[in-house]
Amino acid sequence: MIRFEKVTKTFETSAGEIQALSEIDLNIDKGCIFGVIGSSGAGKSTLVRCMNLLERPTSGNVYFDDVNLTKLPMKELRQMRRKISMIFQQFNLLEQRDALGNVCYPLEISGVSSKEAKEKAKELLTLVGLEDRMHSFPAQLSGGQKQRVAIARALATDPDVLLCDEATSALDPGTTRAILDLLKDINEKLGVTIIVITHEMKVVEQICDKVAVINDGVLVESGDVKDIFLKPQSKVTRQLLFPQKDDFETATNQRVFRLSFDGQSSNEPVIANLVLECQAKINILGASTEDVGGKAYGQMLIAIPEDEMKVARVKNYLDEIGVHAEEITGSGVK
Repeated sequence: MIRFEKVTKTFETSAGEIQALSEIDLNIDKGCIFGVIGSSGAGKSTLVRCMNLLERPTSGNVYFDDVNLTKLPMKELRQMRRKISMIFQQFNLLEQRDALGNVCYPLEISGVSSKEAKEKAKELLTLVGLEDRMHSFPAQLSGGQKQRVAIARALATDPDVLLCDEATSALDPGTTRAILDLLKDINEKLGVTIIVITHEMKVVEQICDKVAVINDGVLVESGDVKDIFLKPQSKVTRQLLFPQKDDFETATNQRVFRLSFDGQSSNEPVIANLVLECQAKINILGASTEDVGGKAYGQMLIAIPEDEMKVARVKNYLDEIGVHAEEITGSGVK
């Protein structure tokens, strides 16, 4: 549905030329939830703004449904942009309009009658779970409710693609999960392709089918979330999976493993069972896991005493229970 061919974007500043994107090749399939992840300043927002040409690439081509957007005259580009909606971190609601009025706004400027606009806006607010807050103004809504209004507004023009630029960054963890669940539900019910721009791997883990990792304007790796999650190929990806845990100190007689949980029961005491089954002392160096629908997702670093037999038992046991284990050093994969 969306395809980048050697997309490069540079900005001229008083300090000189800055290259925000460098020859990005990317393909996003129709109907999927696609994550783009990277740290602050990696080029994520520039990438998403190039998808609808709010930022025009310096070189390269951007295709939408096999139409080269970079070659379209402005009038036709505006028409294509109607198929691509955006939601943002700061909601961008009109404070003088209630929730219903905010959702009606894009319909009104498209020439839809007031009656039809209100009917559709009511349907969309019901879809996002705000049927009882239609006449509340932004100042009367929580952050999560404001984002739900923004999502309903973005859906008003029946887009094929929904671009979410750090849409949950201003929300608390519980509200973030609820908004992500809503986006997944919208994807399933309406078939809208959703592109999630984020710096949080947990966001990608929760709802995305595929992911691209970007760093310093370069596409580092991309693929199915499970593949990237279980076998990251770059230091950048490992740092995103396990923030600030790429360098660590352990005793010289220990070996360190990264465990990946991608859907095991969250009630299963994996580490306790590991100790009992393998009779090995396990040192937990760090963990970043969470329960999503009774399933465990995330990463854990453990250290095992330097004993070949015990290490072999631990690896065999983890294989048996379906937990991916990758031996690492302080600077990368062995």
